[in-house]
Amino acid sequence: MKKKKSKSTLTVWFLFFVVVVFFPQEAFGPPGRIVARSSSGFLPAVLDVLLLLGVLFCFFSSLKVKSFLKEGELSYGFLLFSFSFAILSVAQLFSLFVSSGLLYVPLTIVSLIRLLSILSLALGVYFIKKVLS
Repeated sequence: MKKKKSKSTLTVWFLFFVVVVFFPQEAFGPPGRIVARSSSGFLPAVLDVLLLLGVLFCFFSSLKVKSFLKEGELSYGFLLFSFSFAILSVAQLFSLFVSSGLLYVPLTIVSLIRLLSILSLALGVYFIKKVLS
């Protein structure tokens, strides 16, 4: 018999994951100070472009699925998916600007936009799960 993890344990692990992945140590510098990004260069910019293209593909795919669903019960969940991928594409665009050196956007802002995208994606999954169960 498998032991189920409690929701509070899963919540703690999720928050740990969000803090470790989306709030790098560089983002916690003193306010007003421009922190030099250690990963500026060609390779991070190329990876940001590839990730941006992947996110845009997911955005247009979720819009296509939503158009197939028309005004069904699952439509709202896929609308939230589209919204979260749009927000994530903005975060990736900012990250691309920072890694290529075109524009300085604080890493805290980029991380908060990514967090908003994850919350929107989780809300979409919740609504789809609610409809399907």
